Amino acid sequence: DVGASATTITKARIMSVYGQATAADAEIKIYNEADSSKTAKQLVFHVKFSNADNHGQSFTVPGEGIYCNTGMYVDLTNCDFCTIIGTFT
Repeated sequence: DVGASATTITKARIMSVYGQATAADAEIKIYNEADSSKTAKQLVFHVKFSNADNHGQSFTVPGEGIYCNTGMYVDLTNCDFCTIIGTFT
């Protein structure tokens, strides 16, 4: 649990993602990047979900998951929080 502070994750393998919406059209974007210098090329996961506040949605990544070898940066839109399950270093 990261909380409200920034945390550096240098490598990650994403296996599952859960988000809770604050409004319709919630989005979760995950970039293979350790800071906010995100670009479309670094985007490895993007989901849009929900039609209302407080709607929770779970996404399972098949196989060996998504490997982020540079780090992981998460960008949330209309989303209270996001929980990522995987392995991290």
